[in-house]
Amino acid sequence: MLLLTALLITSCGKEEMSPSDYTTSSVLADIFAGSGSGASGSANGTATGASFNQPAGIAIDAAGNIYVADYGNSLIRKITAAGVVTTLAGSGTEGMVNGTGTAASFFQPTGVAVDGSGNVYVADKENNVIRKISAAGVVVTFAGTGVQGSANGTAATATFNQPTGVAVDGSGNVYVADNGNDMIREISAAGNVTTLAGSGTEGAVNGIGTAASFFEPMELVVDGSGNVYVTDYGNNLVRKITTSGNVTTLAGSGSSGAANGSGTAAAFDGITGIALDALNNVYVSDNGNNLVREISPSGNVTTFDSSGGNTLFGGPYGIALDATGNVYVADYTGNAIQKISN
Repeated sequence: MLLLTALLITSCGKEEMSPSDYTTSSVLADIFAGSGSGASGSANGTATGASFNQPAGIAIDAAGNIYVADYGNSLIRKITAAGVVTTLAGSGTEGMVNGTGTAASFFQPTGVAVDGSGNVYVADKENNVIRKISAAGVVVTFAGTGVQGSANGTAATATFNQPTGVAVDGSGNVYVADNGNDMIREISAAGNVTTLAGSGTEGAVNGIGTAASFFEPMELVVDGSGNVYVTDYGNNLVRKITTSGNVTTLAGSGSSGAANGSGTAAAFDGITGIALDALNNVYVSDNGNNLVREISPSGNVTTFDSSGGNTLFGGPYGIALDATGNVYVADYTGNAIQKISN
């Protein structure tokens, strides 16, 4: 079972890379929100006047608001396009209470996604459920009983095992990286939970539906055609699942490394967050290498940002793009949200 605290060990214990191991683009990373010193906290405020504690998944709505799964604080935070940080929901005390705003509680939320109506979906990892927060801050349990399991069925009877990632498509279907079960689950707009892909046994097998296998899938994103892209953390792979459930490897050799190249010639080390741009280029947080990598639709991997800008990544986790192509990274170890300007 993946422990998020292991990300600190991964990022700090890696071997140093030589400049020939990656190419650096001209983009620069700057702290958009968070203390800037790496210190943890839960303060609201503007830009560096705010603080986080191990921010994990992030998502951006059409207006440019950023939503953060503030894992260490068990909060869901909201950052406006101007950098004003508030608490959207969560008391700051671990629990599974529904309610409005700070009357609700979470237990180490990890992934977030936002739909076109401003509803935020949360992979509430330690509660083994998916939560939904309305634009007004009302928190409900969207799917899951709270008991660990892999049962399909209605949202109220289905079970999950430490879900870490969540995504939503334009039709209201929600996709879940069910990390503890090594599965990708789908929750239909009508509230029915099924297994989209994954046998439930650790592996790196490509195939249709449950004939395929994953190893600690972490985050996922869905494109406009309904294809789902997954960071397969334990396998160091980026996987693609078509609407028919066919699982293939988009990029990665399966061995840890930092090599750029096409498809299986490339290598990653503990990839976590994933995002798409308008052209279906995939961006991933390569946590173990402290890099942001870009993957073309054909599977060609390059280094988008190597922390060669104004700041360094302490442990990049979640990643999201705004409407103009700016990239935001949740720096899990650095306790900040960084912005890579387009």
